[in-house]
Amino acid sequence: MLVFFVSNASSRFKENKKNIPVSGYKLVWYDEFEGKQIDTAKWAFRTDVKHRSLQMRENVSVNRGVLKLNLHQLTTALRGKFATGAGIISKKQFKYGYYEVRSRLSDGIDNDKDGKIDEGWHHSFWAMAASIDANGEVNTTYPPRRRTEIDCYENASTHKHEEAENSIHKFTQHIIIWKPDGKEFGRVPKTPMDIIAIPGFNANNWHTYGFEWTEKAVTFYVDGKITCIAPYPATEFEHDYLNIWITAMAAEWTGIDQENSSAEYDYVRYYSKKL
Repeated sequence: MLVFFVSNASSRFKENKKNIPVSGYKLVWYDEFEGKQIDTAKWAFRTDVKHRSLQMRENVSVNRGVLKLNLHQLTTALRGKFATGAGIISKKQFKYGYYEVRSRLSDGIDNDKDGKIDEGWHHSFWAMAASIDANGEVNTTYPPRRRTEIDCYENASTHKHEEAENSIHKFTQHIIIWKPDGKEFGRVPKTPMDIIAIPGFNANNWHTYGFEWTEKAVTFYVDGKITCIAPYPATEFEHDYLNIWITAMAAEWTGIDQENSSAEYDYVRYYSKKL
């Protein structure tokens, strides 16, 4: 595992589309979230019931160039859950290239006044094949055709175990390899080597996250610096086409004390190799 110091961003801005840490690529698909609502030609909504939350399209909003995933704690159960999360999934599928987002993973507000911020939520930017229904919704994270899952980051500000996502200062970066029978074959790298702990890092601040996927490996980046390299040769594993996922939910491992919060995204971009 490679770890580098990354300075915190102090304000939101649209970065230069050419300012990426890899060379030989061109921008071919992106969303700057400049409209007043999600572009449904590009995105489907996550609407599954998973772990401890129901994901709702109503929790997704766009304002002043920012995508916002609104997260709510409920006093009355909805479809058996006491929390609602959110997510969007690209309708277009991609393969090898460089993927990047700029995000901050909470509203920074201690809503329940317990001295902790954003506890109980699991945030992620990842890529995996998705099944999108006629309503433009994704109601499962287990489509039978999935083989490759690339998790650029998974972060949770609280964690019930001493694992990868147990603070705003840590997150995971890894590949999950799925077998045709739907079971997990393995992860690259394996925990705890997939835990990224950057000195001074705070997921509640704006950061740029990206990964380059080639036929040989996935290289992960934070704020333009390499944080992890995961070997993943096409000669050994089946590589499929992937949808881009931007999601937040209440996971089983994040405890039961989540509070109202949100995650914000400045942009998402996909670059392919120049011919």
